Amino acid sequence: MLREKYKAIIFDMDGVLIDSEPLWRKAMIEIFNSVGLPFDDDKCIMTTGLRIDEVTQHWYDMHPWPHYSPDEVAEKIIDQLIQLIELQGKSMKGTMELLYYLQQQNYKLAIATSSSMRIVEAVITTLKLNSFFNIIHSAEHEDYGKPHPAVFISTAKKLNCTPGECLVIEDSGNGIIAAKAARMQVVAVPEPHLANHPAMLLAKGIYPSLTEVWHDFISGKL
Repeated sequence: MLREKYKAIIFDMDGVLIDSEPLWRKAMIEIFNSVGLPFDDDKCIMTTGLRIDEVTQHWYDMHPWPHYSPDEVAEKIIDQLIQLIELQGKSMKGTMELLYYLQQQNYKLAIATSSSMRIVEAVITTLKLNSFFNIIHSAEHEDYGKPHPAVFISTAKKLNCTPGECLVIEDSGNGIIAAKAARMQVVAVPEPHLANHPAMLLAKGIYPSLTEVWHDFISGKL
């Protein structure tokens, strides 16, 4: 495969740069159950890739709980998640090697995430990633989160790149759909329980970790 003429690599954050999906699940299960909504891992998987305000609104519409609004519950989950990130946050396998390589090769690097900037800042600080990214953009600043493509389109504009010059690295079906809708190429590094999501068929490659993505950049396959 010939190397594509990418100018920018756009990373999703949760589950791509940081091993935060278990922390998200822990925070959501704890907070949702505390407000009266029975919640488990299966429900977490159903809304992977959505903004947290969309997640809480979805479950409130399905099973309304008393005393707290969906936005208040979203803030509780974010507070709990940030505590977990600061205590337990760790990068995904291959993250630092890939970022160092791409930076040395003069790619423009960006994060385009469904997470709020509060969470992004906690991740960047905990993992010491602040020196790598030209642009960090959150879907909280868009009218719609993933699978809507707005967060990727806005990120490309901020990078002064066309969609065709961008490669997205994603882990969720919603993220892959968003990237393709933005007319960008995308590779997937899904968790095992997401590997069979139909949207994975839209990715130009499916990788077990960022280490293998790094190897394909070095070999010229990406």
